[in-house]
Amino acid sequence: MKRFLALLVAFFSLTLPASAQVRRIGLDDAVKVALEQNRDLKVARLESEKSAQKVREARGGLLPTLTASANATHSFQSAQFLANATSAIFAPAGTPVRSGFSLITLQNINTFSAGLSLTQPLFQGAVYSGLRVAAIVDESSAEALTNTRAAVITDVKKAYYNVLIAAEVLNLQQQSLARSEDALADARALFKQGVVGDIDTLRAFVAMKNVQPALIKARTNVKVAKTLLCVRMGLPQTEPLELSDTLNLGEISALPAEDAAYAEAVDRRPDVRGLALSAQIATEQVSAEFAAHLPSLVAVAQFQVLTQSDTWDFGTYRWPSNSSVGLQLSVPIFSGFRTDARVQQATLALQQSQTQLDNVKEILRSEITLALSAVEESRERILVQQQTVASAERSYAITRNRRQQGVGSQLELTDAELALNQAKTNYLQAVNDYLAAKTDLEKSLGRAGR
Repeated sequence: MKRFLALLVAFFSLTLPASAQVRRIGLDDAVKVALEQNRDLKVARLESEKSAQKVREARGGLLPTLTASANATHSFQSAQFLANATSAIFAPAGTPVRSGFSLITLQNINTFSAGLSLTQPLFQGAVYSGLRVAAIVDESSAEALTNTRAAVITDVKKAYYNVLIAAEVLNLQQQSLARSEDALADARALFKQGVVGDIDTLRAFVAMKNVQPALIKARTNVKVAKTLLCVRMGLPQTEPLELSDTLNLGEISALPAEDAAYAEAVDRRPDVRGLALSAQIATEQVSAEFAAHLPSLVAVAQFQVLTQSDTWDFGTYRWPSNSSVGLQLSVPIFSGFRTDARVQQATLALQQSQTQLDNVKEILRSEITLALSAVEESRERILVQQQTVASAERSYAITRNRRQQGVGSQLELTDAELALNQAKTNYLQAVNDYLAAKTDLEKSLGRAGR
């Protein structure tokens, strides 16, 4: 009987759908998953691969080009044309030669030809400029990929921290509800003893009920934060998550000096480096457009076979061949000022790129200042709120002890509870702001994504 029950349980365990497995994940693992699964990052990687292929395309302009061609023509009637007397040598034997023009008839109705053509650029200024532009574009694409990677890492870290903060807020509301329930129990006990009136019991009940909506909202915030974390990581939104890391401030290290932070950001920020590369591309574009003023030299080699016949007996065909080599020199003389206009456009584009780069550097300086200030301000708030929480906890303990002895009022206990809850909430907000500001500072300095 026991064996039968074991087999029955095993059968149902195989046939029934398995419940979703909870993914337990830490911060580093979350970042790693996002770097593999995030769709924006996948698009950036594909763009980087496209840039690498553009470099290959540009290099192809320096390599020879080999072209094969073939042609077959069948005429349904003899070809005729007029020729003057000097062309009578093309007429069939016995045809009288007269002054003026004569009617010439070609009996060959089948024409076959095939050939190979090889061209090798020897000097083309635009090709070399295009190769340099493609190489810079490839480097710029790599910086864009780094910038996207930095954004993904920053977003995932902040989303992970939001889940931890939301969980702590939920825990805080649960503690507040437990304290309110204890206060209600104390009020009822004192009411039975005749120490306090019914109004105190009613106040304790209302205070306890006021905590419940905040608790419901805190539970919802945890679910929303986990959903956003799944989206940032590139996972299905319904996948259950359990965070293995806890809310830890880590080592609060000294902040870099503003000038040193700005210099580091200019040197390492991928968006700034990308704009600098755009200015280099604009410089090469000016050279590429100016190259239209320069001559181009191309080496050419050709090989061709040709046959004509008025029969379909391919075995009797003769295939004479011809081969040649040569140089083609093109010297631009006048293009209607189009080349000059393109050079001026490229020069103006270069000036725009340099102006944008200078503007971004100025904006970056203020961004670094704000990022450093945000970290420092949130760090100071944490220190202040730690003392405030300790004081609020002591105040609540004293007030509740007085209340249990029938000395203090329910209103005093409610105020102490609200003050303690507010102090802990402010502390969590300061921690959240510090972690977010520290993460943003890492991105502002160009450290994220490298």
